[in-house]
Amino acid sequence: MKFYLISVLLLFNLSHCFSQSESKRTTVPDKIEIGLLENIFEPVLFDHKLHSEMTVMGDGCNTCHHHGSEGVFDPCAECHVKDAENASLSMPTINGAYHRNCLNCHQSWYGKKLCETCHTQKKRRFNLRKTLDATDILSHHHKEIVVPDLFHFVRPESQQKPVIFQHKEHVDLYRFKCEHCHIQSKCSTCHSQAPTPVKKIKTLSIHHNPCSNCHDTKAENSCDQCHNDTPSQGFTHALTGWELSQFHKDLSCDKCHTGSEPIKSMDNTCTTCHNNFEFGEFDHQVTGIQLSEDHAEIECYECHSDNRYDVAPSCVECHEEDLSYPADIPGIRIKLK
Repeated sequence: MKFYLISVLLLFNLSHCFSQSESKRTTVPDKIEIGLLENIFEPVLFDHKLHSEMTVMGDGCNTCHHHGSEGVFDPCAECHVKDAENASLSMPTINGAYHRNCLNCHQSWYGKKLCETCHTQKKRRFNLRKTLDATDILSHHHKEIVVPDLFHFVRPESQQKPVIFQHKEHVDLYRFKCEHCHIQSKCSTCHSQAPTPVKKIKTLSIHHNPCSNCHDTKAENSCDQCHNDTPSQGFTHALTGWELSQFHKDLSCDKCHTGSEPIKSMDNTCTTCHNNFEFGEFDHQVTGIQLSEDHAEIECYECHSDNRYDVAPSCVECHEEDLSYPADIPGIRIKLK
């Protein structure tokens, strides 16, 4: 009988625990109204449910509620104060805490009308803050960061030669933004009032990850490509394995590499960009070859097998094997204008 009662109590407690955890999962608010700057802006209606669903890409709820544990996540205001006088860089104000959390993902927010991204300004503003909140990184503009031409990566404990990185070229030419590479940086990386902590030894993959998106850092004997005593001569398109022809060398990069994201390698098949390689539409004279009367009457694919215009045309479909391009051309060469 005693054993039976104990079993019943255990089952009751387990069911109670499950019901509690279930209630925690169901009590996640869909929307949260944040109105700390009610004298300046209308309250922000934060889509909490949407953002909570995206935390699977991070550390769950702890992505934002960094001190939550065992399913208990206190409101930010439990720790972060409202007045800047009682805050510090390591414990920012509630405004600073909110904005830092946002910037963990929304790293490209910038501009003069930055606040309007989330806030709707009131028509009548009053009791404006007399001083800026030093712990709120969005309350004032960061001074301009000057990008150096070169950056020297030197690790005394490494046996490898240093890396002399073409920093400015990656920003100006390849369209890289700070957040594309400096993914582990935060305010305290530069602005820290605390004693300098013991440096952690970073793994090789952490150093290489920002580069590996474009460069093969795992290939055998690839180290010397970056680890050199002298910097590279800068970018030329020949380094990609595709030296630009006379038709492309004068074009700006964004004519082919469209968009605003960092430039990546493209499929160099001509039809990636050109869609007018059709019989009767393409003017073959722009290539410097005026087709003979016979060749002008045949379809493009008869010479350009599989519609590949980035490789030499084939003559074997119609001619004997003793004919081949460029020794034999399907017309006459002309001067380009």
